[in-house]
Amino acid sequence: MIFGGQWYLGPGDSSPEIRKIKDFCRRMYRSYMGHLADTELYDDQMFQAVFIMQGKLRDSGRLPADKVNGLIGASTKVAMGYLKATVVDIRPVLLTACGTGVPWWVGPDADIARAVEYIYKWRPIGYPAAPFPMGKSIDAGVAMAITILEEERGRIERYGLALAGYSQGAYIISVLWQTHIEPVNGRLHWAKKHIRRAVLIGNPKREVGKAWPDPGAPVAKPDTGGVDEELLVNTPSWWREYAHDGDLYTAAKNDESRENKTAIWKIIRGSKIFSGPDAIWRQVLEVLVGGDSSKLSEVWGIFVAIRDAGMFLVKRTGPHLNYHVGPAIDYLRSWYTA
Repeated sequence: MIFGGQWYLGPGDSSPEIRKIKDFCRRMYRSYMGHLADTELYDDQMFQAVFIMQGKLRDSGRLPADKVNGLIGASTKVAMGYLKATVVDIRPVLLTACGTGVPWWVGPDADIARAVEYIYKWRPIGYPAAPFPMGKSIDAGVAMAITILEEERGRIERYGLALAGYSQGAYIISVLWQTHIEPVNGRLHWAKKHIRRAVLIGNPKREVGKAWPDPGAPVAKPDTGGVDEELLVNTPSWWREYAHDGDLYTAAKNDESRENKTAIWKIIRGSKIFSGPDAIWRQVLEVLVGGDSSKLSEVWGIFVAIRDAGMFLVKRTGPHLNYHVGPAIDYLRSWYTA
């Protein structure tokens, strides 16, 4: 029957569903519904018993008062336990990319995601995260990110998207934004208007001067940025970069030392250091054999950059490891309090 523009089971209706509901009520509410006849008819006996049941459900806070009418609709079926409530997952997507040399469930990005998974649908990028060379690993990460976002397009367009990445993973998120989301002709440009939060940690592509503090270590100085040769520019207001002073990846000054570190970073990303025509050792030897003493400072700078890069590759460095994820977690949570 239709009552108030909605479908209900009520007096005069007859169906196998009514027999099932009667059986359920005899077992669940035996004291005042155990006498219901085993028939398919919604008779007066059932109407009176349902009215009593609804009153009790109302008094316990499980059923709105306007649903106490002796009729059985969807809300009564859920309140009485006959049906399970349908839970609609309205969480936005959180895309994360881990740092070098670890699986997707390890690292600051994963710690952040676990802390907010109750309000975000976590989609980690399961890419190789190779320490050296990084180029193919980064390309694989970007490709996987594109696949994930296209899979989640419906959810993203309904509920939104947030981004998180650490170290090499932050680089991947930056390339994703720089190449595929921000440009008008980008493959993922449709996602741009649905992003409201991004948290990047130790990002080699960090825009100069864009840095948010965290309790792990002093924040990077205003005149520093990432070591990449193509840094981000005009990063949006919702994009937060967490960068420590002294982090080799993301706190490079705009001077000769940055040039050397950028050169090393390019080699780490692409070709081999110890062999091949582009070997850094071959480049150093060419300078030394040339006997040009004016280039000794340049040689020293290259050796310092090699030393620093080696420290990062083998042991990492304190400023790159001791990020505190609390502020990033709070920022992602603020989506729902803004």
